[in-house]
Amino acid sequence: MWPRILLVLICISGAFVGCAKDSTRLTAEQRSVLKSVLLHSTYDEAPTFRYASRGEKTSAFAGGFLFGLLFVPAAMAMDSSHDDLATAYRLGNPSQTIEQTLTQRMVSEYGLGMVRPSEFVEVWEELDTLKRLYSQGLLLQVRTVQWGLEPSSWSQFHVVLKSSARLVSVQDAKEIWYATCASEKVDEEGDPKLEDLRAKDGDLLKTMVKEAMESCTAELWSKLKGV
Repeated sequence: MWPRILLVLICISGAFVGCAKDSTRLTAEQRSVLKSVLLHSTYDEAPTFRYASRGEKTSAFAGGFLFGLLFVPAAMAMDSSHDDLATAYRLGNPSQTIEQTLTQRMVSEYGLGMVRPSEFVEVWEELDTLKRLYSQGLLLQVRTVQWGLEPSSWSQFHVVLKSSARLVSVQDAKEIWYATCASEKVDEEGDPKLEDLRAKDGDLLKTMVKEAMESCTAELWSKLKGV
C-alpha cells in the first residue's frame, strides 16, 4: 500500500515526468480543415508569481526526501510570503499573451476567416460545459500551471514558466490536440540578483518574463504545426 501512496504523491509533486499527460499531435486532415471552421479562444487566470531563495527552498524540504513527499500537499498550498511581483511590475498574464500570439499565428498560417475575440474562461476539465458555451467550431485554450523565479544560486534567480495549450472540437466535446511548454534558462554565473530584477521599475524582470513567454509560445506553435 505504501509504495502506491508514494507513487501518487510523486505524481502530484511532478517529480516524475512520466506521470504528466502526454502531448498529442494534429493530423494532416485536422490541420487542413482549420481555415474553414470557427475559432474560439480562451485563457485562464495565471497562478501566483512565486519566488524563494535557495536557502528557503532547502529549509522547506528539510527532514529528507520522504518527509518532503509526505507533506507535498501542504507545501504546495503554502503561499509565498513575498510581495506580488507580477502586480508590482505589471507582468501581465502569460496565458493571455500566449493565447493571443498563437491565435494570430493560426490566422496568418491557415488563413482563418472566422475568429471570435478571446475570453477569460476557467473551464478546462468539463468538455460538455464548453460544448454548451460555444456550440460549434474549434476552441483554443491556454493555461499556465507555474511561473515565477527559481534560485540559480543562493542569491541569483532565473524565470520559470510552464504552460499548456489545446484545441477542442466543440461539437464533439473532444480534445484533438494538447501540448505543454516549459521555459527555464539557468546561468549560475550571469543570472541576476533580486535587487537587479527590481531596479528601474523591474525592467530586467519584465524582459526575462517576456522572453520566457516568447519561448513557451514558440514551443507550443512548433508542436501545433507538428514540427
